[in-house]
Amino acid sequence: MSGTPQPKIGLALGGGAARGIAHIPLLEVFDEMGVKPAVIAGTSIGSLVGVVYAAGISGAEIRQHTERLFGHRLDLARHLFGIRKARITDLLSLASFSSLHIQTEKLVDMLLPDDVPRRFEDLEIPFKVVVTDYEQMTERVIDTGPLVPAIAASIAIPGIFQPTRLDGRLHVDGGVTNPVPFDHVREGMDFVVAVDVTGRPRAVGAKTPSNMEVAVGSMHIMFHRLAEMRRALNPPDIYLRPAVEQFASGDFLRWREIMAATTEAQENLRRALRVRLAEADA
Repeated sequence: MSGTPQPKIGLALGGGAARGIAHIPLLEVFDEMGVKPAVIAGTSIGSLVGVVYAAGISGAEIRQHTERLFGHRLDLARHLFGIRKARITDLLSLASFSSLHIQTEKLVDMLLPDDVPRRFEDLEIPFKVVVTDYEQMTERVIDTGPLVPAIAASIAIPGIFQPTRLDGRLHVDGGVTNPVPFDHVREGMDFVVAVDVTGRPRAVGAKTPSNMEVAVGSMHIMFHRLAEMRRALNPPDIYLRPAVEQFASGDFLRWREIMAATTEAQENLRRALRVRLAEADA
């Protein structure tokens, strides 16, 4: 760009559990083209990936961190229960005889790279986390204060992750109210990029899915429909939907395949950014 100031880009990263690994190759496209978002909003897994990028860590470095985490089951166990000196009892909480919840804040703290700041105010790029206030039944956006509790609330899939208590109230997955939070990165921006990884339930054929698969798949139906309604009402400028429907919510160990499935979405992003940057340079 011939000395022209870079346009202000708002970036929204949606929720979709393991499918959210698809966000990483798209962040690499931003780096490849030498542009940075001016503000980022994330829901669920989008908040976990987005906060690392907002900390100034490149897409390639996030890819490397993901490989270290999920490259092998043993490596993941060593990271969670070795490097950070965590015990399995730190992660699992027996809420009742029939309910086993992952302690979400401890999990988030373990998964984040060590050089990610622990407060919003210390990030390089302004960042917003979308959570759902379970008791007030409302969407909530957090962009100040401690990071870990906010991200923990945003990824707290009901029935799997332990809800997070913020300001005395329970909060759960941000996807329940806003699966792709592009509406929170519009103000003052020249254009908005949104990445939707909500997908849909994976085809099961003749196989009978587990109760957990049905529960999480049903949530993805809700997330998908909600994202579509929000998009129809007020669409973002660039809307990307990586081809990740074939992956299940828990397919984190298939991270290579998930990233490889983003090739078309990466090219679509490159083309769209070239057009927008050329317009700004004209």
